[in-house]
Amino acid sequence: MSGTSSPENSSSFLRRQAVIPGLLSVFALICAWLAFVHLDQAVVDLEKPWTEHPAWAVALTIATWLGSWQLAPLIALLVVIAARPHWRRLLKTLGVAYLLRTLVVQWMKLLIGRPRPRVLADATVFEGFGGGRSFPSGHASFAFMMAIIISAWFPRWRWPVWGIAIFVAISRVLVNAHFTSDIIVGALIGTVTGAVALWIWPPVTDENREAIERERLERRSDRSAESHADERRLAMRVLAVVLAIAAALLSYWYIDPLPGLYANSFVEQSWVSTVARVGNWLGTWELAPLLAAIALIAAGDRWRRMFYTLLVGYIIQATSTELVKDLFGRPRPSQLRDPDLFFSCVEKHTSFVSGHASYVFMFAVICGTYFPRVRIPAYIFAGFVAASRVAQSAHYPSDIIIGGLMGVLSAWIVLAIWPPEAAEETEDERSDDEAPTARAE
Repeated sequence: MSGTSSPENSSSFLRRQAVIPGLLSVFALICAWLAFVHLDQAVVDLEKPWTEHPAWAVALTIATWLGSWQLAPLIALLVVIAARPHWRRLLKTLGVAYLLRTLVVQWMKLLIGRPRPRVLADATVFEGFGGGRSFPSGHASFAFMMAIIISAWFPRWRWPVWGIAIFVAISRVLVNAHFTSDIIVGALIGTVTGAVALWIWPPVTDENREAIERERLERRSDRSAESHADERRLAMRVLAVVLAIAAALLSYWYIDPLPGLYANSFVEQSWVSTVARVGNWLGTWELAPLLAAIALIAAGDRWRRMFYTLLVGYIIQATSTELVKDLFGRPRPSQLRDPDLFFSCVEKHTSFVSGHASYVFMFAVICGTYFPRVRIPAYIFAGFVAASRVAQSAHYPSDIIIGGLMGVLSAWIVLAIWPPEAAEETEDERSDDEAPTARAE
């Protein structure tokens, strides 16, 4: 039958569909390399007096404004309103794409450390960790991420949004904020992260509108049946958050200033120092893939869903933690023991909040939800890792309390998107359900 498609044909079709984005990504990387070799320095050295014309200055200022994170909530709000009844679906797409984009861009900026052209007009300099924030372009990545999502949801807007994205990216070169290769790689990151989010939540079209609407109504009826249990759960979580914030404030006022907490005969013993180093190692991002692999193997048939949960949870946790660190700029106890001192964005200090505590509590909540039997050991493990940061004079107690709270909140957010209950049915359970039917036949 010609109209029937076999699984082999479907998988072959999916592979063919993946070839085009793959080729485009390779092409973009080649263009970025050619730009680095031939264009980056030449464009920076090029005289551009026409950009000082009032009209161009206004246009470039608007382009910079359109691609900035300060305007992102307004743009996202307008797009979400345009989605009408499917606004939640589009909001999830935008949220996940933005978090993925931000994580990739910020980590690459931090690790590569390329100075901006207006700071150092030398395209060959890469200072490494924390040296600069030119590569890749955050404006280009955000503009292209929004362009691919908006054009998929609203095809009529396709050409204007892609034109705006290209103009925003080019404007970053014209104002000497980025090299040409920076905006090419940034545009690629934005496009890929937007495409990933669209793959998870495809846009609503005339072909799938009826099925998505039916699914949305079914979820609404299921939620109304469980609303009472959800209200109790929400109340308990709100209470836990309030208690954690209260504990952090009490710690900041009364425990953080204690001088003997960070330098005493107990923590200076060799075995305590060794145990603290083990706790520090267990909570580092280098070990995260191994811990995640163990959890995914234990998840069995649910590994895909748990993988999404851990990945997005890590993105939310890491992004929010780094943002808070930059905003507060609190020195570590080992650097400057003054718990009342916060430099904000003026100087780079990273004590508040604890990234270790945030990560391990996010991991513990997700693992405890998927595997209730290991919930208590997982929380004990998280508490041990968090406490080790105080023993090493890397954090104040209030740092680890708020860090742990942020990790828990990150896990709750992503578990609301991918709850494990929807994936709990195993092969054994399915065979048990099919057995009575087989016997009846």
